[in-house]
Formats: sequence, structure tokens, C-alpha cells
Amino acid sequence: MASSSRPTATADDLHADSGIESTPEISQIEHNQNLDAGSTWTASLTSSIQHFQLENGRTYHSYREGKYSIPNDESEKDRLDLQSTLFSLTLDGKLYLAPTKNVQHCLDVGTGTGIWAIDYADSHPEVQVIGTDLSPIQPTDVPPNLQFLVDDMEEDEWHFHQPFDLIHSRMMVGSFKDWPKFMSTAYEWLRPGGWLECQDVDSLDCDDDTFSMNPPSCALARWWSVVCEAFDKIERSVLAAPNHQKCMIDARFVDTREEVYKWPINTWPKDEKMKLIGLWSRENTLEALEALALAPLTRILGWRKEEVMVLVAQARKDVMNPEIHAYWNIRFVYGRRPPAQTE
Repeated sequence: MASSSRPTATADDLHADSGIESTPEISQIEHNQNLDAGSTWTASLTSSIQHFQLENGRTYHSYREGKYSIPNDESEKDRLDLQSTLFSLTLDGKLYLAPTKNVQHCLDVGTGTGIWAIDYADSHPEVQVIGTDLSPIQPTDVPPNLQFLVDDMEEDEWHFHQPFDLIHSRMMVGSFKDWPKFMSTAYEWLRPGGWLECQDVDSLDCDDDTFSMNPPSCALARWWSVVCEAFDKIERSVLAAPNHQKCMIDARFVDTREEVYKWPINTWPKDEKMKLIGLWSRENTLEALEALALAPLTRILGWRKEEVMVLVAQARKDVMNPEIHAYWNIRFVYGRRPPAQTE
């Protein structure tokens, strides 16, 4: 039975099918010759792990099935590429903020469609770049200095043949259970003087009385509240970003810095640049409403798909409403492994 906090389905609100359709086969994994042959968790994209889990009309990764709660289908790939434009607008075309020097090897953790890794490899042809993800959804036509690998970066040990000068992760909140462990492992895999940069969403916020999370003032606030609740239940918080800098310091990083930017949920700002960011953010948020909620709410909180889709439809109206002056906080946190002589 639906809880009282769940929305009630109506003909106007509901426009989607429901149900888990199938569970795919587990396919064989072939190890990449450039990686540690003893690793049981690393697979090259030449393997046959393309059979994804089909659930409620969306597909999800099959390698380490169930670990990541966001889809990997064409709609989500389009959203991730759109989101990359948001980052580019935010940073005026820059890919990262860390003041790196003499980078030879770069690792992109949770590469998604691979767009950041491709852009970095294109602009740094002298750097060998590796992008890892649980889903093999990256293109095959990539720069010659770039390699994509299916890998689980939550494992106790990483399996590469060389350390890195830059380790980058983007929008990985909701993915890791243990951020201190990730930071510590990243530290060990950086060369002395190398940098780690994490770019993550924080939360929805507002500077006036048009939006509130506590108590939730509208369907969009309720949506984000239950999404956060679901991810908290599986100990993969989507609100981990405010702790990133402390985790880096605890992992012995130095010269840490945090920069926070705003993504308006729509075109409500008067400033032209923020209005443009809001335009792209609106489209990103509209696509994220279902992607971030469907599996977490049905798998973890026990909602029916119909209930999720009603809440999504209601939240869409709020995202489209320029009278709601909400925005996403986006945190860029980076730190450096000390040079060898100071460790």
C-alpha cells in the first residue's frame, strides 16, 4: 500500500508504462593486457558485457549489478552530455580547476559517456588518459591517447601499471559508499605533486522564500527529499560533497581548495550568463527527475513506478516555473599530493 507521503496517480499525471521486464545474462569478462592480470574486477571494452539490466523501461549496468542506481540508456547518455555543457559554461570552457603541471597520466573515474576524458585527451595529446566506469557506454572512435575500461573503483585495490598526475571525478555522489577510502586510494595512485579533483552536485538551495527544502515547499523539494532518503538508505549519499575537502585533508592532501558555483533550475536569474546556465540546467534537471528517482524509489523505498512518475510529473511543473528561484550548488574540490621531499 502506498504511504501517505506518496503522490496519487491521475490520468493527467501518469504517462508511462511500468514493471521490470527482464534480467539479462551475466557475460564473460576479458582482462585488458595493459592492466594487472591478477585483477578480477577490470574488464576491457572488448568484452561482451553489453547486456544491460532492463527495469521499468530503463536500462542499468550489468557489471556489478545494482551498485549504481542511475540508468545508462540513450536518454541518460544524452543528459550526461548535456550536463557536460553545463560544466563548460560554468568554468568558461575549462575542464578542471586544479593547477596541474607536467601531466603525463590522467585517470577519469566514473567517466560515463567519456565526454570529459575525450575532451581532455583531445586538448592534451601528450597525456595518456584512462576513463573507467561500470557501464561500457563510451564511443569507440576516440583519441589515440585515450583508453576506456570497465572497472569498479570501490574495490580495495586498483590495478594500473603506472601512477597518475591527475585523477578527476565528476558527479560521483550517490556512487561511493566510502569517500574517505576513495580519497586515500586516489592519494596512493597519484605521483608526488599530482592532483585529485572532484566535481559534484551538493543540494537544492534558494536565497529567498520561493523555495524551501525544510519543510518541502513544492513537489520538486519533495522529489529531492525522497531521492536523498533512498540513497541514504543504501549508504551512498547524494549529499556527500560538502565533506569532500575534509576527506582530502584527512587523506593527507595539501593545498586543498573548494569552489562553489550555482546552477539555477530554470531561467529565473536576471544575469545573462546565469540565465543561460539556467536554461541548460532546466533541461538537465527535467531529464534527471526520472533518472535519479526511478530505481532508488522503487528498489529501496518500495514505491510503485506509477507513484514515482506522478511525483516526477508534478516536479516538472516546478522546474518550469520561473517564480521558483531555486538552484543547485555545484562544488569543485581539489587537492595535491605533496612533493616527495615533503611527504
